[in-house]
Amino acid sequence: MSGFEGMEDLLQDFLVEAGELLAGVDNKLVDLEQSPDDHGLLNEIFRGFHTIKGGAGFLNATELVTLCHLTENLFDKLRNSQLTLTPEIMDVIMAATAGVRRMFDSLERGLQPGAADPAVIAALKQVLAGEAAAPVAVVRAPTPAPANGPDWNAMFQAITATGDGALVAAPTTDIASAVSHDLAGAKPEQVIAAAIGRRATDKPGAAAPVGRRDSEKARDSSIRVDTTRLDQVLNLSGEIGLTKNRLNALRSEILNGHTDTETLHALDQAVCQLDLLVSDMQNAVMKTRMQPVGRLFQKYPRIARDLARSLGKDVELELVGEDTEIDKTMIEDLGDPIIHLIRNAVDHGVESPEERRAAGKPEKSHVRLEARQEGDHIVILINDDGRGMNAEKLRGKALEKGLITMEQANAMDERQSFELVMLPGFSTKDVASDVSGRGVGMDVVKTNIQKLKGTIDIRSTPGRGSTFVISLPLTLAILPVLLVRMCGQPFAVPLSMVREIIPIQVSAIQEIGGRATMVVRGEVMPMYPLNHLLGWPAEQAPSFGVLMQGLDQSSFILAIDGFMGREDAVVKSLDDFRPKGVSGVTTLSNGKIVLILDMKELFGMTGTGRGVPRSAFLTSREQAA
Repeated sequence: MSGFEGMEDLLQDFLVEAGELLAGVDNKLVDLEQSPDDHGLLNEIFRGFHTIKGGAGFLNATELVTLCHLTENLFDKLRNSQLTLTPEIMDVIMAATAGVRRMFDSLERGLQPGAADPAVIAALKQVLAGEAAAPVAVVRAPTPAPANGPDWNAMFQAITATGDGALVAAPTTDIASAVSHDLAGAKPEQVIAAAIGRRATDKPGAAAPVGRRDSEKARDSSIRVDTTRLDQVLNLSGEIGLTKNRLNALRSEILNGHTDTETLHALDQAVCQLDLLVSDMQNAVMKTRMQPVGRLFQKYPRIARDLARSLGKDVELELVGEDTEIDKTMIEDLGDPIIHLIRNAVDHGVESPEERRAAGKPEKSHVRLEARQEGDHIVILINDDGRGMNAEKLRGKALEKGLITMEQANAMDERQSFELVMLPGFSTKDVASDVSGRGVGMDVVKTNIQKLKGTIDIRSTPGRGSTFVISLPLTLAILPVLLVRMCGQPFAVPLSMVREIIPIQVSAIQEIGGRATMVVRGEVMPMYPLNHLLGWPAEQAPSFGVLMQGLDQSSFILAIDGFMGREDAVVKSLDDFRPKGVSGVTTLSNGKIVLILDMKELFGMTGTGRGVPRSAFLTSREQAA
């Protein structure tokens, strides 16, 4: 028996409120380490443990009450100047908060928590008695078998109690191979039908990969919403109801033969009003899903502090833009990528105190975690003031490990060289440690950022530090798209990438260095026919080009047969069967289903990063001639 019969609602409320409270305590502890005489911080942390103890008492969680009571007494002595905070006492406090989190994990599973670590209890009692506390182990990542690399998910769970398991990439299928194997000779619309219909024809009981994201969603499907936003949704729903009544009245008048100019004008006004209200309602509903990214960020100062201490480094993590709002589903999926990047900054990025002194830098290093909104995107930056990266050294390591060829290395610029760190198996360390050096992690970061329809860019200066820039769409639910047509089939491309639409004449296409290009206002741009990216034969020469801003800030021209306008697509994901190069589907106003293209993935799977020849713009008949 769990002991919580009839108390489920109270338990869930306690876990939410106490979890947020303890996360705040963790951040205050990191600040307290820098300012041990700050009585304001001491009082706030004391109140935090006191509140948690009170809630645990209602749940009869005796062991949690005991641990919180001892820690509360310690802070009472600290705030009354009966004790002086030392690094050894701080280690005991950190071990106690880690014990509280483990007890929260038991409560989440509906079980009464067991006794705290006897060593932690003994250390707390020794400190309270004025004795020197026995050393308490610093929370750090366990050392796994060498073949698997460090278990950073286990470390993240140990400190934040967010669950087991690693993120698992969604299964993908190459759309071109689907045409050549499963659907040879099929029409484009049949390929799309197969992509969408495969989910319904999967064998019953087939096991789908379940990762951390699934387990977290099962536990935390709730969301806190400001009542002001709910009031706005309620008001808009009332306005939509009134407009609906007006449309019904006008419909009755028209059916009764009233088709005069005044009635038709009133109908037009009502439809326009409904269009505006629905748009406002969509925005208002989307805002209810938005959460401050600070709820995610507040976990990291403690993680950075513990990792730095285990490595013998002095690192301060600075949080900026905690009020920036982001879709809740993204917050859940950003946890692992950001912990990998912070781990890399603390371990790889910043130097040891001795190295920093030799380089003329202050011993304390700074890592900055920042979030801000730029247009319809959220940008997250992880910056350190460490040793930076050397592009030439990265290319040399990649060559040494056989990850790239000499030809590829010679063709790489600095930005492409930095991206080598995200290749599976890449590491700049010659000897693997229990912290890093096995080439595990950055490829997972890249994969999961791409799953969120985002990009990651790396900037670095040797001796001055590195910056990782993550760019994510504001929401995954609604996406402005441009509808284009190729081989008689409509497709959607993200409108955020589109600069303009231009006409194309095959005679204006030039081949430079083996790739098709076109000059637009004095700028030479590479060209890619959409059918070539999809692996489909050309039925006619493309008539239009979509001038697009690439994900790496470069520009290119996507050649298409035509375009069909702009829409705000309600994105539907293809979870069980997602062809490569497709980020999801949407339904148009005429009921037709359209694939939303993932341009970066399309480029990656077809290997067209260096361009395509001019012959790719010719039809099969023209090529034969």
